[in-house]
Amino acid sequence: MNAIIYAIASIPIAIVLALILKRFQIGESTTFIALLLLPLGVWGIASGTISEFSAGGVGLKFREAANAEVRTLPLTAVVEDFQMVEKGGLAAIEGFTRALTPGKPIALTLHLGRRGYYVPSAIVSYLQALSSFDPELTLVVTDAQGKFAAAADGRAVINFLTGQNDRFEAEQRFREAIDFADASKLLRIPGFTDAAIAADASNADALTKMDETTRRTLVALDAENKPTGIAKRDAIVTHLLVQLTSGSSR
Repeated sequence: MNAIIYAIASIPIAIVLALILKRFQIGESTTFIALLLLPLGVWGIASGTISEFSAGGVGLKFREAANAEVRTLPLTAVVEDFQMVEKGGLAAIEGFTRALTPGKPIALTLHLGRRGYYVPSAIVSYLQALSSFDPELTLVVTDAQGKFAAAADGRAVINFLTGQNDRFEAEQRFREAIDFADASKLLRIPGFTDAAIAADASNADALTKMDETTRRTLVALDAENKPTGIAKRDAIVTHLLVQLTSGSSR
């Protein structure tokens, strides 16, 4: 009860100080926010819920959260399954788009070594059509056995094939790379990577690999090294924060 009384008493003081700072433009925005959070800090410290309060920079450390344990759980909880679209003819695009679920991750899949089969302009048409359903769609390239070889953000591929001064040279380079038996030539094209993560790896492993490769997403692979979905940094971090605040192992 005393903690609540102290918090209520600090409200007008915090508001007056915050308004004075704002009126005379004293201090930074973080100081202004910290003063508005002052009643919460007073209540937390008086009740023992908060172990630390820093008025200079919004520093509220909740005792329970500080002692909470974040478990390195498998990625399976946050990996989103792909809607896999196999590159076909241009006439097939409309049929594919009818069956797609907006908001669910999409992967356009190509296969290495199919000499002369892929036309760069047609790939751009597919990527542009599919990006209206998933702006972050992924281009996934597999080998002849369907095992993961490389991946790229769809927008990066569109930019490479349409944004070059010499578009013909870019298309020719892409065609030669996708016609090749392995991904070595493809990985020399900007935006492509062979970085991926096993779907049963831990969330910590995924975040470490994302940091090492400076990527926000990684293709998730099944036990046979075939693409099954995508792991996103934002989803992993959100999952960890929920786990931290709830104290659960979900």
